[in-house]
Amino acid sequence: MLSPTDTIAGSSINAHPGVYVLGSFDTRITFYSQQVRALELAHALFYEHRLPANARVAVIGGGAAGLTLAAGLAMQGGVIVHLFEKAQHLLPLQGDSQRRRLDPHIYDWPNPDADHERAELPLLDWRSGSAIDVRRAVLREFSEVQMATEDRLLVRTRHAITAITPQAGRFIVSFEREADGGARETASQEFDIVVLAIGFGLENPFALPGTETPSYWRDAGVPGAEIAGNARPTFLVSGNGDGGLIDLIAAASSTFRHDDIVRGIAQRQGVQALRGPLLAIDTQALAAESMGQGFDFIAAYENAIGVEVENLGLVDQMREQMRVGVQLFFQTRENELLSIRTARLNRLAVFLLKKACERPGPESFTHVTCSDVQQLTSQPGDRIGSRRFICGTTTVVADWVIARRGPGRDAIRQPFENLLAGYEAEHAQWVTAFPVDSIAPKLNPATREHFVRLSRQARLPPPRYHIDAILAAVPQSSKLWLVDNLARWSGDTPLADVATFWSDDSTARELTVIDPPDQLGPALAHAIARLAIHSPRASFFVDVARWRPFLTLLSSESPSAADLRLPGLRALGGNPSILNSVAMAPNDLATDINRTLDNWLLEAVDYHLRRYIGHAEDPGHLVSFVSAADIRQQMGPIWQGWIHRFRTEPGLLPRFFGLAVCAKDDEEAGLEGSVLAGRLLLTPLIRACAVALTVATTWQVIAPRDSRPGNLRRDINGAMRSGHTCAAAFIDNEDMAIMALRHAWTTEFVLLPMQAVPAAMIVGANNSLNNTSNVIPLIGQSGADGKLMLTVDQRFRIAAQAGAQELSNLLQGIEENHFAQLRAAIIPAGGT
Repeated sequence: MLSPTDTIAGSSINAHPGVYVLGSFDTRITFYSQQVRALELAHALFYEHRLPANARVAVIGGGAAGLTLAAGLAMQGGVIVHLFEKAQHLLPLQGDSQRRRLDPHIYDWPNPDADHERAELPLLDWRSGSAIDVRRAVLREFSEVQMATEDRLLVRTRHAITAITPQAGRFIVSFEREADGGARETASQEFDIVVLAIGFGLENPFALPGTETPSYWRDAGVPGAEIAGNARPTFLVSGNGDGGLIDLIAAASSTFRHDDIVRGIAQRQGVQALRGPLLAIDTQALAAESMGQGFDFIAAYENAIGVEVENLGLVDQMREQMRVGVQLFFQTRENELLSIRTARLNRLAVFLLKKACERPGPESFTHVTCSDVQQLTSQPGDRIGSRRFICGTTTVVADWVIARRGPGRDAIRQPFENLLAGYEAEHAQWVTAFPVDSIAPKLNPATREHFVRLSRQARLPPPRYHIDAILAAVPQSSKLWLVDNLARWSGDTPLADVATFWSDDSTARELTVIDPPDQLGPALAHAIARLAIHSPRASFFVDVARWRPFLTLLSSESPSAADLRLPGLRALGGNPSILNSVAMAPNDLATDINRTLDNWLLEAVDYHLRRYIGHAEDPGHLVSFVSAADIRQQMGPIWQGWIHRFRTEPGLLPRFFGLAVCAKDDEEAGLEGSVLAGRLLLTPLIRACAVALTVATTWQVIAPRDSRPGNLRRDINGAMRSGHTCAAAFIDNEDMAIMALRHAWTTEFVLLPMQAVPAAMIVGANNSLNNTSNVIPLIGQSGADGKLMLTVDQRFRIAAQAGAQELSNLLQGIEENHFAQLRAAIIPAGGT
């Protein structure tokens, strides 16, 4: 960690005391690192008494570094700061970038807290998000500093600096600015201190001759979706700085999001085991660079962690996130594909990408080393819109071309050549003494405390994310009551957003219900009970004596469910919001509430099942069994067909979900089932759907059923059989596994996604897949009444994991045996 003396030594120009260079000759140029450099320099100048009383300071450049430095200097008092920016607005690069994400610490990985989303800076703080959102947050805080420092911080936008001339220990800053009447004029001003926070310039959009690449900071510069149906989308990426690595990774990604991939790596379970080898490799690379030698990161990674990344599933994860059929050509001037000057996480991601492309499949990765890339004339047969290039001896026909060869540093430095002469060599010498801190600067605790104290003295408001947290702690209130035979809903939460009561965000909510359940009517009372029971952070202000028994029977004492709790009830009172009021018939309001909650559930179930079907992911083991790839491939279109019906056929989804968590199939139980189908029973809902879909791959055609009996239908050669997939915990207060055989199921087949089945059930019914040879209860006898009952037991799990054919063989054998035994039971021995 640098001392104030070290910081000043790295920023000073020996030939021009009073001129400092901030970050423009460094290599780690993240938004956060530039802010850290700025705060360290502001504190160092104060600590080392480099700021004469009433000094006039010119800060040239309104990017992350200049903005933060100007704020820091002004907060310390005693000087007047002029912040010059040639663009119309401060932080111009981030002003039009929704698709680029800024993370404060992610490039420190694998060091601790690298995935922490808050910058936690003592000044101009922010949290991770899109570049445009970070810009808004920082500018909001900068405006607070401006107000707190009054006339000590002056912003000069649309001022283009043309020259800085030393004169008698001071500096004449010449610039162009707007004049009256819309013309431009030249002017100058004298300053005691000048800080060049000029950044690095803009990229040359024609870094590859004849081919334009949009700026890194424009959304058009982010690799986009394949819309032409190209089976082999081809990318040529030139430049191996962080910008080139980021867009190489984004180009390979099916979601076009570099940050999704790197965060997935950083947060992968067990990935911290790579920390030691990766840091050791960086140490070797720094030593090689100090001796002017290249370093082969790919070989070093392969030798040190090649086996480990495979075992951790990192290559599999990368493969799953890749654009299908992508062809990647990565051009560098150096023989080494990767450089120590780039972020460790980007380097590792490219290594994983290369390994993923080396697996059998249509994807490919080609590293091309050459000093020049030339465009050629397109040839017959080249894809429409593609461009042909020669890279050394390699010809590339590319659909996308991304040149990230660095910004135009010479152009941005040109007005300051008289000051900067000799500085580059001086700074390079300084870097050799501080190779790590120069790349990844750290905020000194003394610097942090210094600006924390100044911020408190100036009474600056906390960062916006702190304010958001405070606001989130203030409950959002809503109110329901009967007025003139209509149900009236009002409050901070509009009726259309009622499902936010079930969300996992930190917002507390309150709902006041003036009338007791018997006055609301069965439909609305049960809809409110459903909303209340499954809300994680809500309080309900009600007539407690009349609501408690009603809610208790549907929650903590439910005869059909486990793990439900009585919602928090409070006596009527308070002053709930009257915003967003709507009034309608009670049954219509109940329908609206239930429809919104059903859609929330469907999205939650769909999100988990899509991960399971598409990538075999089952976080929390909610599905509880593993299906082979060929089974999951068949499940996908079946589930999409179900989704379409759920969204287009009213009544189908509530019936399906209600019976998935309640074994009873009658009108009275329908209200109970609707209440149980909620956030707290999401696991059994997912499990019931997963089992039904898995069986549907063999028992075609199975689909949701919209009328009694059951919630499934199976069409076999024109004949329809009814079914019931049910993951209820209890039937009439007794364990499902015990009651399942005695329950009067009204359908012809029953799917029970249990994880364990008592021996009594297996022996008595023998309709579990665990054993297909014992006797099935006869029609008319107590038990399953001849119904085919399937449970998720060991043989089911083994067959599902083995593949579609094994599952088909198992289920076909079960079914044939079932009906053979039924026929044998109906036709006496020796009969006809």
